[in-house]
Amino acid sequence: MSRIARIAGGMIVALAWGSSVHAQQVVSSLDELQPLRDTKAKVTVTDASGHEFRGIIAEASRTQLSLRLGSETRQFAADDVRSVRVRKEDSLLNGALIGAGVLGGLTSLIFLDNECRSDPSCYTAVAVYAGAGALAGLGIDAMIHRQVVVYTASRSNGQRAFTVAPWAARGRTGVRVSIAF
Repeated sequence: MSRIARIAGGMIVALAWGSSVHAQQVVSSLDELQPLRDTKAKVTVTDASGHEFRGIIAEASRTQLSLRLGSETRQFAADDVRSVRVRKEDSLLNGALIGAGVLGGLTSLIFLDNECRSDPSCYTAVAVYAGAGALAGLGIDAMIHRQVVVYTASRSNGQRAFTVAPWAARGRTGVRVSIAF
């Protein structure tokens, strides 16, 4: 088996070895958010008026949620919490492996030229480009953040809501419209 075939096979095994993705389960009660306190995960709490608060869960019970916002702690009654989202980071490893596989794989096409197979500089080029691809994939994955909803308040009283609120983020402004039924 040629060296290139072993390298390509190794990259395929490494890419396939990645851990499986587990979906975050949506809980039905605030007290079920207690495990997030131990992980110190960054959460976003949306209250009944549509305002968002970002922090770390200090305490969670059936009747209230305490959110640590820097040096202060804010209490939310269960009726005032509309939703809780957790910030999830993308794995850096899979981006590095994919980047290395793509650039290293494309560079390995130089071995189609018979003269390159015995030239050590061709092997060096594949390794350098695979490293550059790994760094590019790592950089891209470092920028990926997403919010996963882990709690949504139930509307057992049949109440309908229509909310319009201003929205602002880094360099962006807009209007948030939400309809609940």
